[in-house]
Amino acid sequence: MFLGMLVAAAWALTPFGPGGPHPVWAYIGKGAGSITVDRSSLVLNLFRLLGLACLFNAAWIIGASETRRRTLIWWMLLALSAFAALAIVDHVTLRSGRRLTATLLSPNSAATLMGIGVVFAVAFFSQALHRTGGRLRLERMSFDASLSLGAAAVFAVALAMTASRAGIFATVVALAVLLTWQVLAQGRKLGAVAIIGGAAALLVVIGVAMRSADLTAARLENLEGDLVVRRAIFDAHWQAFQGSPWFGFGLGSFPVVNQLIITSETLRILFDVRATHNLYLQWLEEGGIVATVLMAAWALAALWRAAREGLQPGTAGALARATVAAAVLVLIHGLSDFAVQVPALQALFVVGLGAVTAAPPSRRAPPPNTVSGFVFAGGVLFVSLLFATPLVASRFDGDMAWAPTASAEVLASSVEKDLARETKDPDIQKRMLARAEREVALRPASGGAWLRMAAVQFQRGDVDAANAALDHSLSVAPLQTSLFESRARLAYEHWPLLTPAVRQQVMYQARTEFARGRGPRRLTALANSIRDPAGRIGLAFLIVSERAKQQQAKAAPQ
Repeated sequence: MFLGMLVAAAWALTPFGPGGPHPVWAYIGKGAGSITVDRSSLVLNLFRLLGLACLFNAAWIIGASETRRRTLIWWMLLALSAFAALAIVDHVTLRSGRRLTATLLSPNSAATLMGIGVVFAVAFFSQALHRTGGRLRLERMSFDASLSLGAAAVFAVALAMTASRAGIFATVVALAVLLTWQVLAQGRKLGAVAIIGGAAALLVVIGVAMRSADLTAARLENLEGDLVVRRAIFDAHWQAFQGSPWFGFGLGSFPVVNQLIITSETLRILFDVRATHNLYLQWLEEGGIVATVLMAAWALAALWRAAREGLQPGTAGALARATVAAAVLVLIHGLSDFAVQVPALQALFVVGLGAVTAAPPSRRAPPPNTVSGFVFAGGVLFVSLLFATPLVASRFDGDMAWAPTASAEVLASSVEKDLARETKDPDIQKRMLARAEREVALRPASGGAWLRMAAVQFQRGDVDAANAALDHSLSVAPLQTSLFESRARLAYEHWPLLTPAVRQQVMYQARTEFARGRGPRRLTALANSIRDPAGRIGLAFLIVSERAKQQQAKAAPQ
C-alpha cells in the first residue's frame, strides 16, 4: 500500500495525466514538462516519505516486543513532557508572547503535540489505577503513576497556553474516546474513577492557567472572523485542486500554487499563508485524488491494526487504545490545522504508529524481516545523502550547486551569491546562467526563480531574455508580496530597458502594494533607493498619482 501511494505521488513528475503537463512548462520551451509545478520539492518530499518509512520500520521492529514497545513509548512520553515543561518556561520568561508555540512555529501545531501527550499520559495513569484495583490513594500511588499524572498536567497546561480552539476541542474528544474505551476494557468502577479523575485534572488545569483560559475565550469571540478567513483559504485552494484533481500539483508545491492563484481580492488573506489549514485539502491539492485515497487506505489499515490490538488487555492494549484516540485527535484537528505537515511531528507520529501496530511474536505473527529492512534503509540513506549534502553545505554558506542532485533552493542560493558580486567575469556569468536555467527547469512556476533569471540576464546584457524572464516572474506570481521589493527594484533600475507590457505588470503590483498597510512609506523608501534616474522618477510619479487617487476617494461624498 505504501509503495502504491509512493508511485501515485511520484507520478506527478511525468506529463501523463488527464490534463497533460501543467501549462507553465511552456515557458521552458523544451522537454515534455510534468504534471507538478515544482519537481525539486516533489523529489525532496518523496525522500522524506521514504525516510518516514524507515522510521516506521525501525519502530515496528522495536514494537514486536511488548516490553520494548512500552519502554519506547514511556521514554518518549517523558522526553516530550520535559520538552513541554521547557516550552512553558521559555514562553513565560523569554518569549512572553500571547500563545505558546514550543519552537513549532504555530501554536496550533504545538496544540496537537500537547494534546497527544495528554492522551498517552492519561492512558498510562489509567493503567496504573487499574493495577491498584481502581483505588486512587495518593500515599500508595506508584512512581510511574505519579510521573504520568504529572506529565498529563504539564501537557494540559501547555495545551491551554496554546489557546488553540480546535486543538483543545480535539483533545477533549480524544480523551472521551480513550476513557470510554478504557471503561469498556477495564470495568465500570475503574471507568468512573478515571472519568472523575480526568475531569478533576482538567478543572485544576483551567484554574492554574486562567490567563490562557481567558485568551482562549477571547479567541472564541473572534471565531466568526477566523472562519471567514479559513473559508476564503479553502475556497481558493479548492478551486486550485479542481485544476489538477487526479495527481495534484506535486508534494510540497503549496507555496508555489498559493502564489499562482493569488488575486487582488484574495491577497489580504493569502499573501503569507504557509498551508491550507486543512490536512485533507492540502493532500488533495498536492497529491491528487489517487495518492490521497492510497494514503488514507494505508492510514486506516494501520489504525485498524492498532484498534484490534486495543481489544487486548494489559498495557499493550491501553497503548493501542491511546494510539487510536490520538489519531482521532490528529484527524479532527487536521480539519483546521497542518500539524501533520510539520516534519518533526511527522517523525514522532510515524514512530508511535509503527511501534503500536507491530504484532508481538507471542501472537504467532512472523517476526519482522530485519535484513530487508536494513537493506531498504541503507539504500534510502545513501540516496538521501546525495540530495541532502548540497542542502547542508548551502545552509553553512557552502556551494555545491555543481552537484547533479542540488535542489532548487541550493541553486537559488548559489545564483544570489554570484549576483551580489555584480561581476563582469564571463565565466561566472556563464555559471550563473547555467544554474538559473537549472532552477527554472525544476520549478517554472516560481516567481523567484524567474526573477533570478531576469537579474542574471540583465547582468549579462541580454535585454530581450531579461524582459522575457521578468514577464514570466510577473505572470506566475503577479502579487507575491515577498518578491515585491526585490522585483520592483530590479525593474525600476532597468526601467528604460523594459517593454511596455512588463512595465504595466510592474506598476500593477506597485499600485496594489501601495494600497496595503504601510504601502506609501515602503514605496517612498524604495523610490529613494533607486539609482537609475528614469526608474526613480517613474516610481515617484506612480506614488504621487496613487496619493492623489486616495485623497480624491476620501474627499468624494459618501
